[in-house]
Amino acid sequence: MKKIIIIAFALMFLSSTSLVGLASVASTVPIIRILSDGRIDPPTVPILRNGDVYTFTANVHVQIVVDIDNIVIDGAGYTLQGNYNGTRTDSWVVGQGPEQEYDETQVPWTIGIDLANKNRHNLTVKNLNIRNFYIGMYIWTPNNTITGCALSDNIVGILLSGDSNTITKNYIAYNEEGIFFGVNQPGNEPLNIILTHNSFIDNAVHFSGCFCEDYNTTEPMHTWDDDKEGNYWSDYNGTDNNSDGIGDKPYVIDVQNQDRYPLMQSVATPPTATPRTPVETIIAAIALLTIIVAAVIAYRRRKKKAAELNA
Repeated sequence: MKKIIIIAFALMFLSSTSLVGLASVASTVPIIRILSDGRIDPPTVPILRNGDVYTFTANVHVQIVVDIDNIVIDGAGYTLQGNYNGTRTDSWVVGQGPEQEYDETQVPWTIGIDLANKNRHNLTVKNLNIRNFYIGMYIWTPNNTITGCALSDNIVGILLSGDSNTITKNYIAYNEEGIFFGVNQPGNEPLNIILTHNSFIDNAVHFSGCFCEDYNTTEPMHTWDDDKEGNYWSDYNGTDNNSDGIGDKPYVIDVQNQDRYPLMQSVATPPTATPRTPVETIIAAIALLTIIVAAVIAYRRRKKKAAELNA
């Protein structure tokens, strides 16, 4: 997966530090933080905390920075919305860089979900629509899981540079780059990645990365499947002669990256929100039902008593 060498330093920088400061340089999207003690700052956003689970209760137009381990962000089908509108003239992102020396203070990225520092891990993000960011998610630490999400209409859907991460059952569509692998140390892309049962649909580039001019021949082949099934790629042009739903030939990204068992049909869809019924409404409904039942019982008792008196 060859890329022009002028971006190598940029990606090594991105893979070694959070982009929190960069996102705030020129962003018009506010940043909220899930703090190390579990609090949400500011606390007014429609995200409900229940122990280690943070659940969206409405669409949110913010960026989220996570500064705590072992939590779950459950989008519940709602949307995390950025400000990228499909055009950009004042900045650049991974894969397209200036030839002058890299200057991180001049990069006005917006990032949907970012980890605060390299010690943060075991983050699970599920059931969340993430759209209209320069970078939908920046996963640069190990042992995180992204599942059941939709990443669409971003410049980069997921920027991944941490080892041992899991990306499954996601709808990754209409981005300039669906997933971008950053180097986690000079010359090496992320290792021990599980990337299966995702749907890559109409991204300008489904899968890309930053590497130097030559391949690292000591690096193992990356196979984006579970030895039985892989991912759906909208530009796959293979056949399925035995009608088992799996392509007869691999989906080849480059000599180091391939999906040996590409799926013939899309397997992931954007999550949809089911509006939560307020607790007050539930209590009121129960109270009303109780009154109705009591009234029916009282009526039947009166009717029975009247019948006995007339007998």
